[in-house]
Amino acid sequence: MLPNLSKITKQALIFSIYVCVYVNATTSEFEAGDDKIEKRYEVAKFNFVEVANVYSITLWILVGSLAKIGFHLLHKITDKIPESCLLIVIGLLVGALFYATKIADRESYVLNSHTFFLFLLPPIILEAGYFMPNRPFFNNVGTILIFAFLNTIFNTMCIGLTLYGFSFTSLFGGTEFRFIDLMVFASLISSVDPVAVLATFVEINVNDMLYIIVFGESLLNDGVSVVLYRLFYAFAEIGQENIIAVDGVLGSVSFIVVALGGTLIGLIFGVIASFTTKYTEKTPVLEPLVVITIAYLSYLTAEMTSTSSILAVTACGMFMKQYVEFNVSKKSNATIEFILKMAASIMETIIFMFMGLSTISDYHSWNTGFVIVTVVSCCLYRFIGVLIFANLSNLNRLMKLQFADMLIMSYGGIRGAIAFALALVLDENKIPRKKEFVTATIVVVMFTVFIQGTTIGALVKYLKIKRKETEEPTASAKLTNRLIDHVMSSLEVITGISGKNELRNKVRRIDQKYFKPFLLREFMSNDEKLLITFQKINDLNMNKMMATPQISSNSNEVKIPIEIVNEEPASPEVPQRSKRRLTIFPGFGSSPKPKDDLKDILHTAMYNRQRRPTLYTPQDEYSDDDDENNLAQKRRRSRSASVFASNYRRASKINAYRRKSRVNFPQKKLSTDNGNDDQISNISKRSESPELELKENI
Repeated sequence: MLPNLSKITKQALIFSIYVCVYVNATTSEFEAGDDKIEKRYEVAKFNFVEVANVYSITLWILVGSLAKIGFHLLHKITDKIPESCLLIVIGLLVGALFYATKIADRESYVLNSHTFFLFLLPPIILEAGYFMPNRPFFNNVGTILIFAFLNTIFNTMCIGLTLYGFSFTSLFGGTEFRFIDLMVFASLISSVDPVAVLATFVEINVNDMLYIIVFGESLLNDGVSVVLYRLFYAFAEIGQENIIAVDGVLGSVSFIVVALGGTLIGLIFGVIASFTTKYTEKTPVLEPLVVITIAYLSYLTAEMTSTSSILAVTACGMFMKQYVEFNVSKKSNATIEFILKMAASIMETIIFMFMGLSTISDYHSWNTGFVIVTVVSCCLYRFIGVLIFANLSNLNRLMKLQFADMLIMSYGGIRGAIAFALALVLDENKIPRKKEFVTATIVVVMFTVFIQGTTIGALVKYLKIKRKETEEPTASAKLTNRLIDHVMSSLEVITGISGKNELRNKVRRIDQKYFKPFLLREFMSNDEKLLITFQKINDLNMNKMMATPQISSNSNEVKIPIEIVNEEPASPEVPQRSKRRLTIFPGFGSSPKPKDDLKDILHTAMYNRQRRPTLYTPQDEYSDDDDENNLAQKRRRSRSASVFASNYRRASKINAYRRKSRVNFPQKKLSTDNGNDDQISNISKRSESPELELKENI
């Protein structure tokens, strides 16, 4: 049997070899000088070209995710070095490997500006705008706008003029730089990157005010920097010698149109997203897709119309968050949150890794003087600008920015991938010194990310900057803040001063009157909310009353329910009697949790019908000639009888029970006045409900 088995195995092996050879075999026939190739069926084929791009992207995402997982496992490293720096280091190592082995050309792994602005940047900006804390943002919106617009323009002009001034010296090694080219470079190097700022400030955990000012500035600063970049780049295309005064005026108008146009586009798409989710109740699966797609369309539309796409997607995310989260279901809300967080984290990882990859290449031109002047100018004018405009904003701020805050704000001006991508997109035919600009941009980015990013945490500790409070504000704190808002708004109205509190109330009134009825699926006014809340509490209370009847059907008297607590006997031979306890508040359990005592008491006793004491009214009982003292005495008697009637009934029940039990007890006579004997006798003759009988074991 074994020889047969070996023979079969040998035949199968020969057949498989024949199939493999035959599959890849081709025959060539030559007929009349023409080549004719006859192909056979191929069982399997290696075709990497068709999936190369997608496969590479997937591998980069996987490598970045595994790197972040490894960073979080190594706490000693991540506590000292920011995560963004480690990702850049990995990119540098991989880029050095590619450059040394020549396994890939430069274009395949260098960060493409088209890919960056259309695919990598939008998820990060959308996530930042969607989860932007609106209250701190609008409380500091004046300061944020001052830094985003005025400080950016100040830095751009100062850096450009400084570099142009040093170009006339021998510090740049005789390299000539045109003024308009230097202004283009100054506009892109002045942009504070929100990706790097977000990654750094989240790790150092600064307070909300400082975080929102720096992050809000970086978010709007990018829009302003891109607008300035396009403005000066258009001037470079026209030609420095062909620019006239009209071009400068039109450029200034374009600056305003681009900024406001992007914001308007974002608001329009935010309204569309909110209105669309109003009618997605039957299809909750599509809600996250609709929200994210419309937000991305706002970015693409702004790019299509040459307006600020960063401002557009930021405004869209901030606006639609206020209405979308009330229209969509809870699962959709959680899905939107996790998708945005995941996409932003993945894109941030890819950006930092590609920054390291793009650094290792031959496309550089090192100019020591130009690099040094650029780094010093960025740090110096950042500090001077923050110092000037922070003091300017302090003129109208209640909580002043201190010098330590200014130092952290200037030190937190980290450059990142946006500046690098803007440098890569330059056309070398129009900007002859593109290589010098790219090299200087990489040095500035590496300096701010590695030097400033790694030491800002120690600087925050040294300056004793207030950290962020991790605990959620209590209900008392929220009510106090709302009360202070109303008080401040009232004071502004009384004094005739138009401030932010009155403006906030006007915006709320417009929102309540126009936007919420139009954009929310179920809109309710404050009065309706109170009525619905009261109805829910009342229904809950009625359910408890049905479970344990509390009110007698005879009168307005409050029933005193008796709860019997059966305790376990101490021993089986001597059983103990069950102890009974008097429950004062209906629905109040026999052994409530200590922390819920007050809440349960208020919840159950709030809606109980209490007996109201009847006060004496002297209408038609006494004439005007009655003595004043006699009137006061009768009023006191009437009041005392009505107030202590319940005590008399309780005492009479106890006495009746004692007489039945035939046990002599010392009688305590209830002291009453003679004038109330008739009234007390009438009270004692009332028919008592069986539910009100007091049973007490002695």
